[in-house]
Amino acid sequence: MDGEKKSKRVTDDFAYPSVELVLDLHEQIVAEGDNTEPGIRSADAIASVLQYISEGYFGEVPETIHEKAIHLMRLLVAEHPFVDGNKRTALRTVVVFYMMNGFTFDYGDEIRALLHRFATDETTVDTDTAAIYFRACARRNR
Repeated sequence: MDGEKKSKRVTDDFAYPSVELVLDLHEQIVAEGDNTEPGIRSADAIASVLQYISEGYFGEVPETIHEKAIHLMRLLVAEHPFVDGNKRTALRTVVVFYMMNGFTFDYGDEIRALLHRFATDETTVDTDTAAIYFRACARRNR
């Protein structure tokens, strides 16, 4: 697979990670150690997440980069596509998604609580409040 196709696909004005890129990011997480158990539960779940942020479902499409990033994180955590390391993979994927679109995502410790809430009860997370936090953390590269 050529590098361009592996690293991103472009829909609308945003660049999106591919399933292969998310899998590569997860492999990096596993390789970094700290006893992360390798394994993929569902590549289809990853594809579904990426489809939702780029194309939407049932007429609902996240519009801004921040909304897309929130749902990318939320769904990668909640769908639990990996045996282990879902939150770390979701965070790294969001960082890369922002990078692909010309931003740096400079998050703070608050992200841990948000990741935990996505893992335990993602329906209770106020995505409007999360969008404010993501906007504050994202800086456009010059």
